[in-house]
Amino acid sequence: MQRISDAEKQIMELIWSAEKPVTTSDIIQQLPEGITWKQNTVATFLSRLIKKGVLKATRIGKANQYEPCVTEQEYRNFETKEFIKDIHKGTIFGFLSALCDNGDLTRADIESLIEHLKE
Repeated sequence: MQRISDAEKQIMELIWSAEKPVTTSDIIQQLPEGITWKQNTVATFLSRLIKKGVLKATRIGKANQYEPCVTEQEYRNFETKEFIKDIHKGTIFGFLSALCDNGDLTRADIESLIEHLKE
């Protein structure tokens, strides 16, 4: 799996929320207001997503139907690990230390983390 761009992430979010295979037309109809991508643009994004291993296509009649190869949670876990690897040299301690030092974690967050680690 590879990281996806913000635009590709928008498309994947539409596909994940559909919970069923979708066509290019389905995606275009569901684009948020203000995004006016043409069919060729969406098709290019879909092709890239397939190459990155997060999407698969099945030919049904004259149209492709697209469905995710990974869940949204699986992708978010992947992104989190990549972020920690890139920014914090692969150590979770560096990541958590940065959160604690900046006061971004509440006492409840810390207690929740401790409970999660005990499991």
